[in-house]
Amino acid sequence: MGKIRLFLALLSVVLLTACSTTNTLQGSLPGAGELYAKGVSAYNKRLYTEGEEYLRKVLENYPLSPYAIEAQLKLADLYFIQERYEEAQSYYTTFYTFHPSHPSAPYALFQKGMCHLREVETIDRDQTPTRKALFAFQDLITYYPDSIYAEKSRTLISFLKERLAENEFYVGMFYYRKGDYKGALMRFKKILEDYPDTHVVEKTLYYVGEVYTHLEEEELARETFRTLIDRFPESPYVSVAKNRLQSP
Repeated sequence: MGKIRLFLALLSVVLLTACSTTNTLQGSLPGAGELYAKGVSAYNKRLYTEGEEYLRKVLENYPLSPYAIEAQLKLADLYFIQERYEEAQSYYTTFYTFHPSHPSAPYALFQKGMCHLREVETIDRDQTPTRKALFAFQDLITYYPDSIYAEKSRTLISFLKERLAENEFYVGMFYYRKGDYKGALMRFKKILEDYPDTHVVEKTLYYVGEVYTHLEEEELARETFRTLIDRFPESPYVSVAKNRLQSP
């Protein structure tokens, strides 16, 4: 029994010492507001390494402080301006996911889209960043339709859809030149189904007609050429399409 009392007494001393040490350490730390202010000041002076250090201290030492929310967004901006897009989009995503009602949530979602947009490749490359950017801007319009970023998002959505349609056309033409007409048709049809309002539709219709001709689907070819002529009477492909219709 005496040993138990001794053990409990020693345990109490250890716990009290630990608590005292923790309180001393926290008391020696600058406040969350002070750290955040220093981080923002360093950011504005383009001292990004120093700014990152202060802002991360806010998150690590004061995770429940209102300043931690602001530090998270400022860190995302800091990474974005340094072209560290993967890190930036991660912080933007976390911000609007956990704080969807925050006034800066639409901004964070827009910036997430911009991170992916900055990584968009040419039409002959993988279009995964293009799709991710498109999804982000579409989400913004869905969840924040009255945001000041909504109209800009709509413009960027049109651009991204054009890019994806051009990529499908590029791949379709690859198959077409190889003589893989069924493979080409699959890609061309995807454009007509998924991106019907893009400028790529005009030339896509022409090549769909050509594919049907090669596949000896004459009626489908003629129907496609007629659609091209009706929808795009000023198209440079119209004269060739009319010649195809006049052929026996």
